[in-house]
Amino acid sequence: MLHVSHTAIEPAVLRQRLFDLWERTGCASLRELAQGRPPHAAAVMATEQDYLDWVSTSLMDCFKDSGDPTVFALLFELNRGAFLHAIQGHLRRAYHHVDPHDVLQEVFLNIYRYPHRFLADKADAFRGWGHRIARNTLLKFLKSQSKIARFQEIDDEVLQPEDLRTRRPDRAAIEAESATTVDNAYLLYLQLYLLHFGKLSAKEQHALTMVEVDGVSYRDAAADLGIRLENLKMVIFRGRRKIFRGMQRSLGEFAAAQTNVVVAAAGANRRNFDRSAASAATMRDRQKAGA
Repeated sequence: MLHVSHTAIEPAVLRQRLFDLWERTGCASLRELAQGRPPHAAAVMATEQDYLDWVSTSLMDCFKDSGDPTVFALLFELNRGAFLHAIQGHLRRAYHHVDPHDVLQEVFLNIYRYPHRFLADKADAFRGWGHRIARNTLLKFLKSQSKIARFQEIDDEVLQPEDLRTRRPDRAAIEAESATTVDNAYLLYLQLYLLHFGKLSAKEQHALTMVEVDGVSYRDAAADLGIRLENLKMVIFRGRRKIFRGMQRSLGEFAAAQTNVVVAAAGANRRNFDRSAASAATMRDRQKAGA
């Protein structure tokens, strides 16, 4: 299993960063860990390793809920060294020419892509989940190398292996098309965000604008609004929740509308097909009668 090391960050610095992320995201488990306490009542934190495991597991769980890139950045910073060490160990036994940093990048890209698959049910949940992702990612790299080796054995003088450091034309085209799709989806999300942001109260809009757009600290924003820090955090939390729930409803309605359009189009095509088939049958009957 991967053993996660947090020694790259001093304990006091780590606690302060966890506290800052709690203020930023509202994830209560990060506040508890910043104060040296278990992330929730049922959590067991008897050793230092338990604490370090809970930090990574809670960060991943927070990223799963919030999608905040700052949370993911700390998760990467804390775990990249241990992941890289484990990958290098596997590669030394495999005798393959694979760049471990390429594997590491792909591992964290997969973690970033699929946070919804993560379950924070125990302290070492992220350690175990990350190990499985690293193992599967490394196997894909090794299989790719094995295919290249077999390709070279066929005719090493004539056939040259594919340069994995460059993108193939078909992949470049696919990525360009995917980028367009992502851009369109991002614009849709922005429009929905603005729509539901406009439905918030003036107080909620002002608080979110100061914290998320202007980068004002929670304490300064609370002072500007004339409310307590805890009250501001609740205003921010409720405002975000209203926006995200509204966006979820809108996307659900959009998906339902798209489904109705597809169903209607399929029904129209079916009716056109039936009419064409009936016309063809009538024509054949007339030709038979004429014969």
